[in-house]
Amino acid sequence: MSHLVSEAEAFGILQARRAQLVKAAASALAGVVSPDDAAQTAATLLEMMIAAYEGSQAPSSGVEALPRKAFIVFGDNLVPLLKDIVGEPPVGFLSRCVDAYWRSAASVLEPA
Repeated sequence: MSHLVSEAEAFGILQARRAQLVKAAASALAGVVSPDDAAQTAATLLEMMIAAYEGSQAPSSGVEALPRKAFIVFGDNLVPLLKDIVGEPPVGFLSRCVDAYWRSAASVLEPA
C-alpha cells in the first residue's frame, strides 16, 4: 500500500526538490525563451507560484518582463511537473498550486 502524503508533506517535497522542478520546467520553456534564460524563467515562475500558495505577494522583479507565452507554457505543464517531482500529491495540493499560479499570473498579465 502506498503512503498518501498530506498537503504539507507535498509542499515540503516541492521545496526540497525545487531545483529538479526548475530543470524540468526549463526544458518546456526552452522553445519560448532562449535556452540561456529558460532556467531563470522557470525559477521566477515557480517562486511566483510558491509565494501565492503561501498567501504572500509574488516578488515583482523580473516577473513583468517575462513573455506571456512563458506564463502559459509553465502553467500548462504545472500539474505534470508537480506529479513528477512530488509523486502522488493530494488533489487539493495540485488544485491550490494551480489556482495560486494562475491567480498570480493573471495579476501580472492583466493591464493595470
